[in-house]
Amino acid sequence: MPADSGHLEVRDSRTSQVYKIPIKHNAVQATDFQKIKDESNQGLKMYDPGLANTAPLTSDLTYIDGKNGILLFRGHSIEQLWDCDFEEILYLTLWSRLPSQSEKESLRIKLATEMADVPEAAAKAVEAISPDSPPVPMVLSSLAAYLAEKPDKIPATQGGNIYHGDEIEIDAAIIRTVAAWGVSIGLAISHTKGIAFCPASSKLNFFENLFRMMGHVDPTTGQPDPTQLQCFGRFGALSVDHGMTNSTFALLLTSSVLADPISGMMAALAAGYGPLHFGAPESAYKIMKELSKPENVPTLIEKVKRGEQRLFGYGHRSYQVPDPRIKSINLLLEQLNARENPILAVAQEIDRLASQDDYFIKRGIQANADLYGVFFYIAEYVAS
Repeated sequence: MPADSGHLEVRDSRTSQVYKIPIKHNAVQATDFQKIKDESNQGLKMYDPGLANTAPLTSDLTYIDGKNGILLFRGHSIEQLWDCDFEEILYLTLWSRLPSQSEKESLRIKLATEMADVPEAAAKAVEAISPDSPPVPMVLSSLAAYLAEKPDKIPATQGGNIYHGDEIEIDAAIIRTVAAWGVSIGLAISHTKGIAFCPASSKLNFFENLFRMMGHVDPTTGQPDPTQLQCFGRFGALSVDHGMTNSTFALLLTSSVLADPISGMMAALAAGYGPLHFGAPESAYKIMKELSKPENVPTLIEKVKRGEQRLFGYGHRSYQVPDPRIKSINLLLEQLNARENPILAVAQEIDRLASQDDYFIKRGIQANADLYGVFFYIAEYVAS
């Protein structure tokens, strides 16, 4: 019998009945507990607010060993994916293996071709928003315009399912969704910079086109800085997937009603923008900027311990050790000369003091990628 097989024997003290709940892959089915009933014949429910210990699905995308700080994607370590192109990572995500050179080139061409076809409504949707606004609402507006551009790709308008079971339609929808995501970011960032949007080129790969559309290029050559481009790609490899996050769950929940992929992307972005998910780096930086210098960090630490303030960028539900991505992020910060930002010293002091404080040690709270990740984006943006 496999080590993860067996059963859970449950005795209900209310009725003295004993139940056997099958164990598979070190998990039990919540629905199996429905057979445990009270006097009114109501089945037992599993109460788990926040999905603290619930697995909504099985997946072989990401493996996380939180006690030892191990993070694998499709069986590959961060170091193994460090220099992969976006196309390689996307291929690995979708088809469980890294592509051959010809497969990668085919995917690159499909993405670049789709990215070059920008709906006029998407550009107008972004331009209608003040350039001083945050980019996320602009990206959401652009994605909504993409969706509205092709109502025949919205299942509800077509009378039901149009994707499940049709691999050709699925693949085309994935390409269009990824392209829409990249273009929407390019439209938003170029708008905030007050520069003209430059469409994607069929000769470039995804990240090269993203830099081109964002205007993140040398004004004289029109080419991205090789170091900045390389660092961006490496940071992308660090961020490819991290298990059942809030935004991942929102995407899956939206997709479960047979919605189109762009709607799933919008749901994930909207759900993830809060300060307890990928809005955390922005929230953390604002607090660090208010502290101004390392000498003011002890005051913050004491407020956190008294429950008066949240410490963004510290603590992670998956890790009891420092986030394994931090080491790689710090290498990227060195390459981008991020230490020129004086606020980085504040983050380092937060990490130093908290890592030595019993309050955090006893609770297993360690630094996560958000504490330092924000400095990567700032260094890239300043360099542009």
